[in-house]
Amino acid sequence: MAYQLEVIRLRDLLMVQAIPRFVPGLLPSTLEIKGTDLSSALRVIINDVDVPEFMVVDKQTVYAQLPADIASIRTIEVVSSKFTRNVLTSKISYEVGNKTQRVNGIMKLVQLFTKWVLQSPGSDIFDMSRGGGLQEMAGRVMTTKDMQPIYASITRSIETTSNQIRAAQSSQGALPLDERLLSATLVDLTTYDKQMEARVRVRLESMAGADALTALQL
Repeated sequence: MAYQLEVIRLRDLLMVQAIPRFVPGLLPSTLEIKGTDLSSALRVIINDVDVPEFMVVDKQTVYAQLPADIASIRTIEVVSSKFTRNVLTSKISYEVGNKTQRVNGIMKLVQLFTKWVLQSPGSDIFDMSRGGGLQEMAGRVMTTKDMQPIYASITRSIETTSNQIRAAQSSQGALPLDERLLSATLVDLTTYDKQMEARVRVRLESMAGADALTALQL
């Protein structure tokens, strides 16, 4: 069984439904966060800053201490300790971390696909053609009134990456079937005008029949 160092961490972003109040009697200022299932919360991030402390009160409730120097709340993310097959969107971290971890099987394949689909062609001196270029879309000006160009660009990135991975893996005779890509399919594309973002869900299937859903937020 071959392992690979985890350099891209994918974790579920849990659904936050409401921020009803500041918790009475708690100092420093502490937010009450409500969601459908926050029981697996690993990190709480407010305005792109990790909160100093948080506590899972129950399945639907998390108390999170407000980071210093935050006057208004723009964004709140509750990151799960899990990566599942039914996530709406994922938190992607490019890091090794203090504690190195290893991945294999379908998670190794997900990491490979995520790295390659986001990579810009020309950025790898060893293979200038490699990359689906999906990360470049985050900097483009697009309108959600006409979704066809966006959909076409994302589909092309996924197909290009799939073909590149299958071609590269064809010469790796010892690679296990659960790490070989069979298909990558665009499940859905959801846009959020107010947040100026798009969320893309891609289902990966290995030649061993295992599948996983990777959700990218652009």
